[in-house]
Amino acid sequence: MERVIVVGAGPVGLMTALKLATVGIAVDVIEKNAELSRQPRAAGYHGAALAALKRTPVYKEAAKLGFSGNGICWRKPLVEDGEGGMKMGDIIASLPFASNEETRDDHGMGILYLPQSQLTELLYKAALQTGLVKVSFNRELSEIHQGESSVTAVVRNLDGGLEKFKGIFLVGADGGKSATRKILNIHFKGHSWPERLIAVDALLEDKHLDPVFPTSMVIHPVHFGLITPLEPVQPGKKTSYRCTIAVDPNDKRTDAELVSEENLMTFLDVLAPGPRPLDVKILNSSAYRTHQLCAFTMRKGRCLLAGDAAHLNNPFGALGLTTGLLDADAAADTLDLIINQKKPMDLLDLYSDERRRAFQTFVDPLSTQNKLRCANDPETAIDDWFLRALINKTPEIMEAFSRPFFDVWPTDMRKLTASKGL
Repeated sequence: MERVIVVGAGPVGLMTALKLATVGIAVDVIEKNAELSRQPRAAGYHGAALAALKRTPVYKEAAKLGFSGNGICWRKPLVEDGEGGMKMGDIIASLPFASNEETRDDHGMGILYLPQSQLTELLYKAALQTGLVKVSFNRELSEIHQGESSVTAVVRNLDGGLEKFKGIFLVGADGGKSATRKILNIHFKGHSWPERLIAVDALLEDKHLDPVFPTSMVIHPVHFGLITPLEPVQPGKKTSYRCTIAVDPNDKRTDAELVSEENLMTFLDVLAPGPRPLDVKILNSSAYRTHQLCAFTMRKGRCLLAGDAAHLNNPFGALGLTTGLLDADAAADTLDLIINQKKPMDLLDLYSDERRRAFQTFVDPLSTQNKLRCANDPETAIDDWFLRALINKTPEIMEAFSRPFFDVWPTDMRKLTASKGL
């Protein structure tokens, strides 16, 4: 049986493996860590990425574990709530996520909220259940050797010994610091933002939560951020929230210092609603720098890149993991077409070109403007054309804005292959 090697047991690598297994292709997944990641990362899935997720066996369970939302809003910073605490600032503008026939379900869902770690666990279990996917932990990629009809991954195990995994293709889905990308000598192009972001998962209660727009992007020139519940909100009970806040670029503290409990409480005091002093329980946290980077190519020989290994962008607008899931969708279809349907190897270049085009023409500019829109003076934010269009509910602008989420962002490799007569 033909085998494919996938490097990285995150959601992108596991979705690739699951999709390949469902069309009868065996997969070896190599993961350098000892277990699946629990770090606070992505939490929202929408547009074409949600449509792709709905085509997998894990969607129904994901929908049960998560919850649906109808849109997002842009707000001013916290204000006093009149009860000795703080509440979310006034809404400047809001964006309803209109349900599309590609994402509509019984709830008319516009966006699915589910922490990345939970989605990863679902994909992992589903992949193993196929009987065609094997995941090897504590295996760090060391070398890649490509031949005429195969590729060999040399990995270092926990004991320092070397092992070899052989397949006919390799997909590098091993994150922003991708060993696959570095070994293949594929350069990242772009820039890094000066601010670091702190992501905190915390239990808190927002007595003034807006049920229509529970996800808020907070506009501030320095400490801009976003806050969203990670589970259905029950009045009178604490809920798990994701709070992400920007750190002043002049702050010289180390990442480890920033995520100390004392410093986290200081940051949450700026962003999180609730009584003062804050009554929260911190569940998880991480500090990281954000980038706008894209690999010069996503294909070298029999190797493909996907997800953060191929491109990085800031988290404002939930275009990071979601773009990676669309990579996984397209990469798996590409390999299925080549392996099972005997299509030409040129499809690997087509995959690379189309996924880079989606990033360069849609993901990068949109996420960049999302970030810049938040890093702003809340008192003058209304001068922004997009926020003003939302306020005025300008239909032609909204239609032009929404269609690329289904027309440009995804890549239908089967349709492209047919259109080119391949």
